[in-house]
Parts: sequence; structure tokens; C-alpha cells
Amino acid sequence: MNKSSLYVSLLALAVSAGAVVVATKNCDEKSAPVASLSEKEVAAVLDNNPQLVVNALQKFEQMQREEEERQAAKLFLENMDELQNDVNTPFVGPKDAKVVLVEFFDFNCGYCKRIADAMEKVVKNNPDVKVVFKPLTFLGSAPVAKAAYAAHEQGKFMEVYKAFLNNPERLDETKINEIVTELGLDMEKFKADVASEKTGKFIENTARLGNKVQVRGVPTLVLNGRKVNAIDYDGIQAAINAAK
Repeated sequence: MNKSSLYVSLLALAVSAGAVVVATKNCDEKSAPVASLSEKEVAAVLDNNPQLVVNALQKFEQMQREEEERQAAKLFLENMDELQNDVNTPFVGPKDAKVVLVEFFDFNCGYCKRIADAMEKVVKNNPDVKVVFKPLTFLGSAPVAKAAYAAHEQGKFMEVYKAFLNNPERLDETKINEIVTELGLDMEKFKADVASEKTGKFIENTARLGNKVQVRGVPTLVLNGRKVNAIDYDGIQAAINAAK
């Protein structure tokens, strides 16, 4: 709802429900008759007191955010096991950690590239936290995500995660192969794993889970079933500290 339509809605609500009223009480505490203002009078009140509209807009937006967070938390909790414990999903840290941070990201996303250093620092400074990596392919990054999963099959996911996200340019097959070769992967196995049914299924299942929990943008961080409203190291670390 935009601001102008909300203004009209406020006006209509005020008139129809008698939201703006003139009321008094007599000495024996019985309410006097309530007189509703006309639409013209309500409009005049709102025009002369624009802060009422501003306050209503701010309250409305806050309520929207809170409702979205409640709905997101409900979906995350309903799918907690798949979020945190899928056996095929790359992760670092203890398998049964008390605190679990899940990152939905896209290898071609500029914001995900920016957050990569923060995520590396989170991993380094929180060895007791399980960090789970869910690559989505909103931005045509399926080949990159498949390459990362193939590296995971050789125990090199974090190395590839860092190298891919620290690369400022869009990754093509030549650059992908160059990076994984430098990291010492078995290229024959790597290419077979990139094309494998298991890798394809992982990409599909991750996308399906993202849709199920309504991830609409990346990066999205989920900590113990709740969305983290931060993409900088200090904000993420503060959320982790609160969860410990």
C-alpha cells in the first residue's frame, strides 16, 4: 500500500467508524452522545495535522515488518531440519552445534560478494557454530554453484567459496576451471561431479527449500530459525553472541 492510498484509507476508516469524534462525560460518569465528524471535517483534521498521517504510516510499516518477520520465523521453524541438517549441504563447524547459521546466497550476487569476508570471519571466530551454505541460482549462477558443490565432494568447499566470491568478475567455465585447478582439485573427478545427478539434485533441492521458506533475496541469513537483519560482521556476530 502506498502513502496516498493509505491516506485515503485512513480518511475512510475515520469517517465510517467514527474514529474522529467529539465526546464529553457528565459528572455521574455516563458518556455523552458521540458525534461523528463529516468526511470534510476529518479531511481538515488530517490536513491540519499531517503528523497523524506520518505516525500512522510509520506504525503501518512497522506492523508490516513485524508480520513479515513472524511469517518468516514460522516457515523457518517448520523447515528447521532441512535448513540445518540436510546431509548433502556443505557446512563447517560441529555437526550438532547449539548455534546454527544458514546462509542463502548467490555466487553472482554483488552483496553476497561483499558479505563473503564477514562470513569467513564468522567461521574463523566461532568454531563452536555450525555454518551452513545454501547456494541459490537467481542470477544465472547454476554453473558456479555446481562447481562449488563438486569442490565440496573433494572437501574443498570453503576454499572455492572464498575464491569464487572474492572474484570481482562474473565467472565463466574457463575461470572456474582455472580456480579449481589452482586449488589442487582432481579435475577428472571435478568435471564428473559437476555433471552428476547428485549435484543437479542438490541445486534443485536448495532452490525448492528457498521457495518453501520464501527467500526473496540474497544474502539471507537464518540463525537458529530466525532471520538475521544484518549483513556486516559486527551485526552477525552480535546475533550469534545473543544466541549462545
